[in-house]
Amino acid sequence: MRTRIVVVGHGMVAARLLDELGRLTADRSAPLLDVTVIGAEPHRPYNRLLLSEVIAGRADLGRLTLPAPAVSSGMTLRVLRGTYATDLDRKRRVVTCDDGSEFAYDTVVLATGAAARLPLPDAAGQGVRVLRTIDDCRELLAACSYPRRVTVVGAGLLGLEIACGLSARGAGVHVLHRGGQVMDRQLPVEAAKVARATLADTGIEVLTDADLESLRYDGDQLVGVRLRDGRAIPSDLVVASVGVAARTEIAVQAGLPVRTGIIVTDALRSPADPRVAAIGDCAEPPSGCTGLLAPGWAQADQLARELVGRRGAEDTASPRHTSAVVKLKAVGVDVVTIGDGPEPPAHARTVTLSDPEGRRHVQVSVFEQRVVAACCVGAKRVAADLTAAYERQTPVPDDPALLLLDALPSATVPATDDPTTMPSRATVCRCNGVTKKDIVDAHLAGSRELSDVAARTRATTGCGGCTEVVCGLLAWMDDVSPAKDVAQPKHSRNDPGNIALVASSGTDKEIT
Repeated sequence: MRTRIVVVGHGMVAARLLDELGRLTADRSAPLLDVTVIGAEPHRPYNRLLLSEVIAGRADLGRLTLPAPAVSSGMTLRVLRGTYATDLDRKRRVVTCDDGSEFAYDTVVLATGAAARLPLPDAAGQGVRVLRTIDDCRELLAACSYPRRVTVVGAGLLGLEIACGLSARGAGVHVLHRGGQVMDRQLPVEAAKVARATLADTGIEVLTDADLESLRYDGDQLVGVRLRDGRAIPSDLVVASVGVAARTEIAVQAGLPVRTGIIVTDALRSPADPRVAAIGDCAEPPSGCTGLLAPGWAQADQLARELVGRRGAEDTASPRHTSAVVKLKAVGVDVVTIGDGPEPPAHARTVTLSDPEGRRHVQVSVFEQRVVAACCVGAKRVAADLTAAYERQTPVPDDPALLLLDALPSATVPATDDPTTMPSRATVCRCNGVTKKDIVDAHLAGSRELSDVAARTRATTGCGGCTEVVCGLLAWMDDVSPAKDVAQPKHSRNDPGNIALVASSGTDKEIT
């Protein structure tokens, strides 16, 4: 008898859950699963993290589709796209959709994600956009089809990426931020000043300590914004990047405990009903809501193991959030940070090199000959070296100042793009922990296209920052191990790779 699982939501975390379930049920000892997915968007799952790259013109909207999940003979998968789950009846254990269809479950997984917040309660009118979905992206591209005056509200990562992308398209851009500095969750004060000056060099004016009071209209046409201190800024378009709110509506309707998100235990189950699980942006485990993709993927993997009876010791407590590498994907501004926040670790030795006139600021923290935190603005090569040293946990010089002087050939731990010298254990895809060896093994197993490698290893399906390196490795392997009597593919970051997005109206059902 098959275990019935209904997944409400079909974003990146739900897609990870489905893929992991497919991989795990390939083992004949795993239980048989009957999985139904209810997705409100009419599209196949896509990489939401790269939407700002589309705005910047560095990614193609039709190339964002994620690889299809692995599906084994032990799992049947039914996908409903463009369908809303409207009711969760916990007594009957049934999910009802907007078209009246009902699906019984043994476990229901809520992966409803989060919705973009608006800068003002009544700001959903003409001339206001957000960037959360692929439809948002299309609307924003259409709205900026000719140069306009744009106000971006929010100077966090996404806000600055949007601002730089729109500026590169010819728009005049102001950025409003309630905080005292840009990227205040990642950058120390002096680094933020350098980043702000770099933004100004590209034509973007940043206003900090700027509290939006109202939108100004001439009839139905947006003409500007007004701040609480009285300043007025002419604007034809407002783009909000002020955070997200967990989508908890169906959990509230079902009487489940909700706070910031849907409350779940360490096992990712609702304390009010163990047959209900929640993962991703909509979930609030004991460790809190992070709003990051990596913890959501970890939750998907954990729940998949539990659903097939393979719960391990690592699943007995909330996952720890380790230090992250964050890269600002913005046109004209290079920022990379390593660590949990703007302040350097108190236990580490920290050295800073600040060159505001040269638009450079570099800071590195070392503990026991290992890089434990860093901040790089306008120093792309040093950022690459420090990231490599951090990820590989390579011993570094006793004097951390040497790490900042890339003019000294022996100073840094070089990050190489040469496949012949890159260590096999070198991490290629940080988001999924994929190494050079994983890429090589995938190629030797017959995965010669970028899409095939993505499906096999999950490389390139996160932030997308590893795409060029993966393409380089595939091109190298094509030379080292050419396929017999087969034309060699040309690999590039614009490789069609995955299936093109299908935008459909109404309900689109797939059964595999």
